[in-house]
Amino acid sequence: MGALVVGGGISGAACANALSSAGVEVALRDRGRRLGGRMASRTLRDTGTDFDGRPVDIGASYFTARDPEFIATVDRLIDAGHVRPWTTSFHVAGPSGIEGISTGPMRFAAPRGLRSVVETMVDEAVSVISSSEVEAVVVAGTEIRIDGETHDVAALCMPLPQATRLHAGVPDSTITWEPVIAVTCVFDERSWPDIDGVFVNDDPVLTWIADDGRRRGDDAPVLVAHVHPVLSAGHLTDPSGVIPEAVAALRRVLGTDALPSWVDAHRWTYAKPLAAYPEPYWMHDDAPLGVAGDLWAEGPRVEAAWLSGHSLGRALAEAAASGTPSGR
Repeated sequence: MGALVVGGGISGAACANALSSAGVEVALRDRGRRLGGRMASRTLRDTGTDFDGRPVDIGASYFTARDPEFIATVDRLIDAGHVRPWTTSFHVAGPSGIEGISTGPMRFAAPRGLRSVVETMVDEAVSVISSSEVEAVVVAGTEIRIDGETHDVAALCMPLPQATRLHAGVPDSTITWEPVIAVTCVFDERSWPDIDGVFVNDDPVLTWIADDGRRRGDDAPVLVAHVHPVLSAGHLTDPSGVIPEAVAALRRVLGTDALPSWVDAHRWTYAKPLAAYPEPYWMHDDAPLGVAGDLWAEGPRVEAAWLSGHSLGRALAEAAASGTPSGR
């Protein structure tokens, strides 16, 4: 019994924390070996370079903060050394190269990768179950059974298309999700203009380039490029097939002749919804089962995913205390 949160991204971590803070016994179950979800970082291995063992962000590139509760969470992470303010300015480029600079809110990054933010924020009282993929969620009246086990309350913190496959009662959405292939390039040395990140407009190959050395704060010659969703969609079954085009576009946009010493591609089938609902989460009409993520709370943003999971966790805690789906 107790509460089960399925999905180990930031919305799942926030949901589990809110439940735990309310005194609910909660388990956080994720199919990956480590928490993080789309705030994923990979550790470089067997690259043949000097950067093996270094983390690289291959999912979300950064996050912003404007909600008071989330700001307080970020401040605590900064004080603990897990998060660092990164930059307020990114360059803007077209197909032929860099054209200018765009300023905006402070973007935050993490010295050990954004995955570490999710791992760090999970309360010690939460039981984390890794490498555990959920097969089926069944609701019978007010009873919730997940892979044959009964739970008082449950949350599916993941992209809505994945939640819909687990439980038919979750509503289908008309909102389109864009795929992205993230291409990581490790160079022998830095040979491009002084940048933090580049928004690439009107280009058929790339939409975004992050300087991971600047993001991490160690100036390592590592770049991560996000491939245009249309091109990514055509390579979801073979992500590495997009590498030649991505590397050529990266060199063209940054105006560098250097070739990377090591390259890798990672597929994100549900990288980003093109819109979001204003409601903080979805809740089942009959049972205390909810869905949270960056499709809700006016996302898609990392902060929105946190707010969605946090709000759902509070609602489920109320439901567990009152015995009603909505907690009211």
